[in-house]
Amino acid sequence: MATNDKLIEVTDLKKYYNKGAIKALDGITADFYRGDVAVIIGPSGSGKSTFLRSLNLMEEPTGGSILFDGVDITKKKVRDASGRMVRLDIDKHRQKMGMVFQHFNLFPHKTILENMTLAPIQVKKIDRAAAEEKAIALLRRVGLEYRASAYPIQLSGGQKQRVAIVRALMMEPEVMLFDEPTSALDPEMVGEVLDVMRELAREGMTMIVVTHEMGFAREVGNRVLFMADGRLLEENEPRELFDHPRHPRLQDFLSKVL
Repeated sequence: MATNDKLIEVTDLKKYYNKGAIKALDGITADFYRGDVAVIIGPSGSGKSTFLRSLNLMEEPTGGSILFDGVDITKKKVRDASGRMVRLDIDKHRQKMGMVFQHFNLFPHKTILENMTLAPIQVKKIDRAAAEEKAIALLRRVGLEYRASAYPIQLSGGQKQRVAIVRALMMEPEVMLFDEPTSALDPEMVGEVLDVMRELAREGMTMIVVTHEMGFAREVGNRVLFMADGRLLEENEPRELFDHPRHPRLQDFLSKVL
């Protein structure tokens, strides 16, 4: 369940290309709270993925601010606990943001177990045995512990995406960012990935999800945000947004996808 504890605060976020001729993000302002399952919908090219990737600075904004845990991660320098200005360690903040991509991004030359334990061992300095134990437990949770020694090429698309999700969970993130996690899957594999995401939502994981799955947005999200042309045009709880859309652009979009 969503709380009143604000985790991410985005203000007037902009991302321009070609000296401002292309406005991928044109002044987005939105807040995300712990326990939120915020689903971002909109037509292709609306800036949804650019927005999501900006939240962990995979895309560097042209302007605006992103406060994560109270720290503006768009700044090169921030104040530490003693009040001194120090260089922002963006990698430290990225560790708190699990990212799941459309195309899995698993290392093809490493086993599933190796894919899952690489970052915890190298970045968080977790003991290998402990990391492997945790990885097996997470794989068991999504029904894939028997594939721990397999390589990505030996897995179906749905299995790869389930691995990608639990790999992100290995870092114990505060928020999970999903960038169209089912769009590259065959239709029969979509459900198994959405089931894992539903389970995370039930457990209270903070999630920001870019998706074309309107059923998921209506069923699982506690908030739905509609973007078009680089702008956030409407935001509401799912039933109200889908049943009583206010913005003409949203009305037109829903008439084509529902």
